[in-house]
Amino acid sequence: MARNPREDTPGSWHHVMNRGIARRTLFETERDIRYFLSRVARTVREGQLEVHAFCVMTTHFHMLVRSPPGELAEAMQRIQNEYVRSFNRSRRRDGTLYRGRYRSRPVRTLAYQHLLVRYIDANPVGAGLTPDPRLYPHGSARWYARENGPIWLERKWIESRTREVGGGERYRPEDYVRVFGGSVGAALDRLVQRRLELPAKAEDPLDELLGAATDHVARWLQRKAALADGTDIGLPVGDGASVQELVGRVRRAQGEWTVRCSQKATDAWPQVLVALLRDLCAATFSEAGARAGVTEGGAWKLYRRHRDCIAAGGDYASRVAELAKGALAGECLEGRENR
Repeated sequence: MARNPREDTPGSWHHVMNRGIARRTLFETERDIRYFLSRVARTVREGQLEVHAFCVMTTHFHMLVRSPPGELAEAMQRIQNEYVRSFNRSRRRDGTLYRGRYRSRPVRTLAYQHLLVRYIDANPVGAGLTPDPRLYPHGSARWYARENGPIWLERKWIESRTREVGGGERYRPEDYVRVFGGSVGAALDRLVQRRLELPAKAEDPLDELLGAATDHVARWLQRKAALADGTDIGLPVGDGASVQELVGRVRRAQGEWTVRCSQKATDAWPQVLVALLRDLCAATFSEAGARAGVTEGGAWKLYRRHRDCIAAGGDYASRVAELAKGALAGECLEGRENR
């Protein structure tokens, strides 16, 4: 099977990760981690990468990087190959160590950059290794808790964003938590994982949707429904389990909701659930149908009905847009202070 080409344009931002084959331990000792990071530092010194956030665990690593010359592939191949050779040589073993080539996904929106820093920082907390990312020795949160860090860690963007919120002329480590701290719940974790699983898409609507007015979200949903062709499901901005729970909770609170589209009165809730799973979560019709309790074909019919209803605007479009806003706020802003 042919591999999907990577996007590797000059100046592009990426979320990069990899893990050991069969979930085996990738970094057995602190010396392993230090050697891996030394290879990362060398690519930085040579101008191939900027590393803005990172976390190295025993079984995997995550990095938020930017590639000024568009040489991410060359840099990551070199880092990984040199680490594997060192690992194998020191243990008198041979063969592969990673589960495959590294995963990278373009990061095109400021909102998602923020989410990824939180997600990367929270990895050791989620694994039960520390109660606070700043206490974990092999992640960038430790260094952002200080005014200075390793020279290969590119701090300008994160420090600039932190100063904007803190209102000071100097970077203050205590403000870092206000901007990039907070808990990372299961919904955000699943959202990031889903994005890693899917092929890279050309657009990310997070910046457009987060904090947008209801009528703007409604127009986005209308465009999404009008363009839907049953194949291109776009990039997820929400999590399926969370959307299903939200729609169920609101349905119990608000009760019956009947809409009339195409001369037929129907229960709105099943089609709304399928539509939000499809448009916010990049669910296939099979996945959406399983959550809505219908077949794949049934989910397709429900989405077509939604398309007719939302095109008409009115109360239906407004209510669906409010649900979409609630899903986005719950997943993307959880654990963050208002700012």
